[in-house]
Amino acid sequence: MVRTTVKTASIRDVAALAEVSVPTVSRFLNNPSRVSEEKQERISQAIAMLGYRPNPVARALVHRQMPSVAVFTTNTTLYGPSLVFEGIEDAAREEGLPLSICVLNGQDRSDLRKSAQLYLDQHPSGVIMLDFDNLDIDMTSLLPENLPVVTVAGDAKKANNQVTLGAERGGYEVTKYLLELGHKTVIHVALPHEGVKYSRMAGWHKACEESNAPIYAPISSDWDPESGVKIGHRLAEDDNVTAIFAGNDIIALGIIRGLNEAGKKVPEDVSVIGFDDQPLSKIWTPKLTTYRMNFIEGGKQAFKLLRTQIGDKQISTENGHVVVPGELIVRDSAKNI
Repeated sequence: MVRTTVKTASIRDVAALAEVSVPTVSRFLNNPSRVSEEKQERISQAIAMLGYRPNPVARALVHRQMPSVAVFTTNTTLYGPSLVFEGIEDAAREEGLPLSICVLNGQDRSDLRKSAQLYLDQHPSGVIMLDFDNLDIDMTSLLPENLPVVTVAGDAKKANNQVTLGAERGGYEVTKYLLELGHKTVIHVALPHEGVKYSRMAGWHKACEESNAPIYAPISSDWDPESGVKIGHRLAEDDNVTAIFAGNDIIALGIIRGLNEAGKKVPEDVSVIGFDDQPLSKIWTPKLTTYRMNFIEGGKQAFKLLRTQIGDKQISTENGHVVVPGELIVRDSAKNI
């Protein structure tokens, strides 16, 4: 079979079809106001007919700058951050902008700054910060003041644009749902570094407070599902525990395992609800009731928010906060009492 190749339209092709010079097309692409309306119309039609797309690398060389976006995170293996990055990647691909991902290592400011500087030396046009760990150190303080930044997740940020994924609302809806099933209170098993304002914990606390339900100190877990199993063993010893809200699905599944091993049935004895709607949640026994986070859309919105601040787009001087809502997914792991 003979392989056929499709010739990609070049700026010279556009100029020839529009009957203008190559420099005129270049001016149109970089600053349309410098080109007459009549020529703008002809060039626009030529671009549409040829399916021409400017080469971002070539344009960067001309301007001595490579438009790019750096994504900073402390963990690439967790379910949520990996899907947010997928959303960022999808949006960046549509814009033709390259991405780099920076995994920040270390716990003190000096180590984190060294990790960040390796990528800042590449002069990215902007940074998207994935703050799912909600670190005590303000990560944006490591960046140049004039560099556009958008934070995804984490606690409230005053100094830059932010996309949150409705964690507080989700925590509220999960807790309210359990209380409406007749449970006197809800035990919350919190993720590491849960924040204050936009967190699952904040929503849980608000729902309990509104319903005058007893509020017990949250139980801390780590990212390992084994910690959920141990917590399940411990909570099974207290017959007053009838409803548990876990910070994510993996911890919830661990808790269910621990309760079962200790002789408690879910949902007959204890109702358990997770968070995120990971793939395992719908095939577990029982199928896990959870709160679905729209991580991919969150990534797309973060890129969109950053894109308004960089390149040839209109620069925004006002800080923005975009909330990407989720939804409660009712399955089989919670019941009324």
